[in-house]
Amino acid sequence: MVEDMQKPRPQYPGVVTFWVTLYDALLGGLCMYGVIQARYVFAAKPVPEYVDIWASLIFIAACIIVWNITRVNKAIWRFMSFDDVPSLVNAVFLASLITPLTLFLFFDRATHFPRSAPFIAGFLFFFLLVVSRAVVLFYKNGDIRALFRSKTKSPPALLIGPSQALHDFLRDKVGKDNGYSHHIMGLIETEGGHKGRSIRGIPVSGNLADISTIAGNIERQYGLKPTLILVEHRTNRKKAAALVKLASEMGATLVRVGLGRDAELTPFEAADLIGRPTKALDMAPVHAMIKGKRVLITGAGGTIGSELVRQVVCAVPKHLVLIDASEMSLYSIERFCAAQDGLSYSTYLGNVCDRAHMDEIFGAEKPQVILHAAALKHVPLMETNPIETVITNVGGTKICLEMAMAHGAQSFTLISTDKAVSPTNIMGASKRIAEMLTMATGVNKANISASAVRFGNVLASNGSVVPLFERQIEEGGPVTVTDQNATRYFMTTREAAGLVLQASALNSVQSKDISAIYVLDMGKPVNIAHLARQLIRLRGFVPDRDIAIQYTGLRPGEKLTEELTGVGENLEKTTIQGISRFTGRISDPRSVDRRIDKLLKAAQTRDRKGVRKALAALVPEFEPNGGLS
Repeated sequence: MVEDMQKPRPQYPGVVTFWVTLYDALLGGLCMYGVIQARYVFAAKPVPEYVDIWASLIFIAACIIVWNITRVNKAIWRFMSFDDVPSLVNAVFLASLITPLTLFLFFDRATHFPRSAPFIAGFLFFFLLVVSRAVVLFYKNGDIRALFRSKTKSPPALLIGPSQALHDFLRDKVGKDNGYSHHIMGLIETEGGHKGRSIRGIPVSGNLADISTIAGNIERQYGLKPTLILVEHRTNRKKAAALVKLASEMGATLVRVGLGRDAELTPFEAADLIGRPTKALDMAPVHAMIKGKRVLITGAGGTIGSELVRQVVCAVPKHLVLIDASEMSLYSIERFCAAQDGLSYSTYLGNVCDRAHMDEIFGAEKPQVILHAAALKHVPLMETNPIETVITNVGGTKICLEMAMAHGAQSFTLISTDKAVSPTNIMGASKRIAEMLTMATGVNKANISASAVRFGNVLASNGSVVPLFERQIEEGGPVTVTDQNATRYFMTTREAAGLVLQASALNSVQSKDISAIYVLDMGKPVNIAHLARQLIRLRGFVPDRDIAIQYTGLRPGEKLTEELTGVGENLEKTTIQGISRFTGRISDPRSVDRRIDKLLKAAQTRDRKGVRKALAALVPEFEPNGGLS
């Protein structure tokens, strides 16, 4: 796999080294020739026959020999730094020393060779060498700053990434007081062909295929395995998988550099394996929508809800209203809010299915923007508790929508799921009906901007597969996977919350009689079995040897694969790259309202046959399981 992904651009280091050596040697010869000529002109004497020619030729030959012995011709000019200066000084000194010695031994004891010429020519030569490299560096990088590399006795490390990223990391991070305490032993290029050369004084040891050999040599020398540090911010799935596998097989620590100038080194996590770069959404419209507004968030203590709170706080709302049915979850997010200077907020321990309580909260707080994250979501658990699922996911959404319209809210955003597409479980069917409720608001002439946001699995969210795998790995296995061909879409918590806010902002500027469902471009679905293997490797184990993988079969209500759009849902691009949407109208909203009322009435009276019949009328493609028999 490493060989397949390692496709460097065709370069010819040997040819480049030849031309570097030739340029430097000729430059040195010109310096020596010019200094001797100037010395005799200054003394008003003719230059003795051939002394300037022989001295220049010997200096050229000395440069060629010294350059190849000291390997100063291996340094990449556009990545030069002061780390390269000591090597240049030594090389110039040796060449300047060899020249008079050779003349002394073989050319009449260097009788006519000016004794000051090696010093003056050497200084001039060194100055021109630095200027030449600085010109190339500035032309290529627009930056001639160079910093000393740390020489501390620190744990060994190998830097991994494209040549430009390696240079930038060495320039900005290494040797500064920023917590990077590793001794960089070599560079591993993922792009380019500079093997055998150097960047800012550190050798390019090879590419990904060479890591095991290089790391083995370092371990034998230092008695420690080198830390592998990836300096590339955007890593595709194939490269991440190869690095994780290599680190696991070697038993080496694998870390990466976070975003930002002062970013710390962090371990690889599941988010690095989802197969696409994290979406960086434009939050300017979100800030414009939220700043100075009263924002209400249901399910505020959950995985998505708490991240929504954090991102909303950054947009400076006038007042923040938090609702959650879990005491501990609400307490946790309330502690976060209490630590924010100047934040005005209220917390309510309450259930969105409690109409009287919701009416009381909405009436007292008068929210303008509502983000509805409260829901029951665990698929197998909801299959055995279908009545509670309908009451919370459908009834809670209906009550919050009605309260939003009754109390003059401007915006309502529902958090939905890819399981609402052609649902095969009660959780997906309930969310599909919640989407229908949201889409019907425009047709009902409500003076509110309503939208839903549909996305896949959120990494590390409560009850999701990644925390389960992590716990099973920690316990020594086995790691349980439903099916070796099962795939899922994944996104980070930050992405999910950002999409909700982005969709709310986008929808707030369109006509209020049109509701929309927004979808994030989530790349290709991830194979769950492969994800399990990679997580095992991330923790330093080898799958099927250290940690077993056990296939258990699909659970009730689960699909083998998920979809983000259904039949007849035609996506259109939005002004935000990576976000699409489809709009639609409910053809007969009053009929839908009546059928939903029947569903909720049957659920509240625990009439399972009535719930089953109402679900069939609302979502014909859904086949309820035995939990509603």
